[in-house]
Amino acid sequence: MDEREWKTFTTVVEEGNITKAAGKLFISQPALSYRLRHMERELDISLLLRTNEGIILTPEGEVFYEYCRHMLGEQESLRQKLSSVSGKISGTLKISSSINFADYELPRLLRLFREQYPDITVHVKTGFSHQAIKSFNSGECMIAFARGDYNGVGQATTLLEEPYCVVYKDPVPFHELGDIPYIRYQTDPTVANVIETWCGEHIPQMLTLGMEVNSMVTCRHFVREGLGWSILTYMGLGSCKDRDIVVRPVCDKQGNFVTRSTKMFYNESILNLSAAKIFIEFVTAYYKEHEVVDTSFFYKE
Repeated sequence: MDEREWKTFTTVVEEGNITKAAGKLFISQPALSYRLRHMERELDISLLLRTNEGIILTPEGEVFYEYCRHMLGEQESLRQKLSSVSGKISGTLKISSSINFADYELPRLLRLFREQYPDITVHVKTGFSHQAIKSFNSGECMIAFARGDYNGVGQATTLLEEPYCVVYKDPVPFHELGDIPYIRYQTDPTVANVIETWCGEHIPQMLTLGMEVNSMVTCRHFVREGLGWSILTYMGLGSCKDRDIVVRPVCDKQGNFVTRSTKMFYNESILNLSAAKIFIEFVTAYYKEHEVVDTSFFYKE
C-alpha cells in the first residue's frame, strides 16, 4: 500500500461518510467504494461497516486507521527533513480554526504567510471552537485556532483578547433592552453563558426573544436593520464597526471589559517539523506586532 491508500482511508474515517469523503478526495462515490473494497481484499479483513448514519470501524479497521495516520505523519516528516537539508522550506500543514477567526483573521494571516513561504501547503478545516479542538485532539490537524479556554490541550499561545459587545440600532439605556426584541444566534456554550450572565445583571425583566438565527453574520445584519439587539464578540461585528449601529463593550462590575481569548494550540512534537515550527513562530510574531481591537468606535454616552 502507498500514500494514496493511507490518505483515502483516513479521509473516509475522519469524514465519517462515504459521500462526503468522495467529495473531499475529488473522486466518485463508486470509485471510492472500489478503493475500499480493494484494500479489504488486499488485507483479507473487513475494515469498516456501512450504516444509515455513516461508517463504523471494525476493530481491525481501527488498527489500520492508526497505521495510516502514522505512515502519513512519517512521510510528511521525511519530506520536511529532506527540504531542510536542501535549504528549501516546504511541507504540508493541517489547521483547524473557529469560524469567526477563519472569517476575519485567518485569510490575511495565510496570505502573508504564503507570500513568505510559497512552498508550504496549508489545509484548513473550520467549525465552532469546540469542533476545532476536537479535530486537534483526534490528530486530524496539527494546529488549532480556537476561542475560549480549553485546559490541558497541548501548548496554548494566546493571540488576542476581544471584548464582547452589546449591539443595537439606536442608543437606549441597558435596562430598557428588555423591551426590544433580542436576536439569538448559534454559538459555543461559553458565549451563551457570558450573554446569559450579563443579561441577568443588567436587564431587570425577561428577554423578549425576537428571532433565532444561525450565525453572528446574520444576527448583525438584522440588528443593523433595527430588528432587535444582541451581544456579539468583537470579531463578529464585521462591518458593523464602521456604520449604522451602536456598539458598547460588555463590562464586569469593576468596569473591565469582558473578553474572549483566541489561542493557537499545538503539540511540542510538531516543532520538529520545519514548516510547522516556522508557521507557529510567524503567527506568534504577527500578533505581537498587530493590535486587533480598535475601541475608538465604541459608543460614548
